Amino acid sequence: MRITPWMEQQQFLYNLENINTAMQQTQEQLSTGKTLNLPQDDPVAVSQDMELASETSEMGAGLSTVSSGLSWMNATETALQGMISQLQQIQSNVVAALNTTNQSQGGLAGYAATISQLVQGVYQIADQKLGDRYLFGGQAWDVAPSSYTQGSGAVPSGADQDVSYQIVPGTVGSSGVSIDVTVTAYSIFKSTPSGAANDLQQTLDNIVSDLQNGDVTSLQGDLNDLNANLANVVNINADLGGRIQRMTSAQNLMQQYQTNLTNLKGGIEGADMAQVMTQFSTDQVIYEAALQMGAQILLPSLVNYLPS
Repeated sequence: MRITPWMEQQQFLYNLENINTAMQQTQEQLSTGKTLNLPQDDPVAVSQDMELASETSEMGAGLSTVSSGLSWMNATETALQGMISQLQQIQSNVVAALNTTNQSQGGLAGYAATISQLVQGVYQIADQKLGDRYLFGGQAWDVAPSSYTQGSGAVPSGADQDVSYQIVPGTVGSSGVSIDVTVTAYSIFKSTPSGAANDLQQTLDNIVSDLQNGDVTSLQGDLNDLNANLANVVNINADLGGRIQRMTSAQNLMQQYQTNLTNLKGGIEGADMAQVMTQFSTDQVIYEAALQMGAQILLPSLVNYLPS
């Protein structure tokens, strides 16, 4: 078969176009730092990259949930510690009132006034907020706990139920893993613990009332109730601390997994910049050599229109 000048021209232009396309791809990798810029670059790798991107996004959402839960739990723990401190001061004052011989009515009234202020401090802590939500509100997060923990106020729906955050999504046949992030005022003030005749709210009311009335005999029973309720609050705080540790461990595992996903994703789509720069330099040399060769084998009129 006879090779004509036209055939040489067509083959040259075809090869030149391929070289130019390769240079454009390499140049794009240099500018983006990625090997996957278009689906056609590597369809299989692009599919894997999209799956990793979706999983990384889900993990980021999970970490956001865990971080929010930890913020709530840490704030609750701080408030509980303040509440325990106030209750311990009330306990100390009751013990002092019982152990003081020949206690006068005025002296007992002084203890009543002091303890009454401490009780109000306990309820103020119970009404603490994080943002626009009451820390101890449970699922009735928009209702002030003191509205139903002082006196005989009706307990709103959901106030006795904790709020749970899911840290592991559920799958078919599995409900996932959830952790309670709240402590309810109901569990602190309205639940009667073992060893007590009254819940904490009633116990605090009885202490103030008995001191005001000078009823030292009943005050001894109030102290027993207070001790049992205080132990209950301490146990609630310890349980919260365990949940915080569990949530923190979950956060650390999720962060490690997210880092692994990011590294895998980077390994798929990231370009080896040293190799890309070398390839680009090689492509430039090939392109220039092709132009020089074309200038020798093609008609001068055609070469004159080719880029140099």
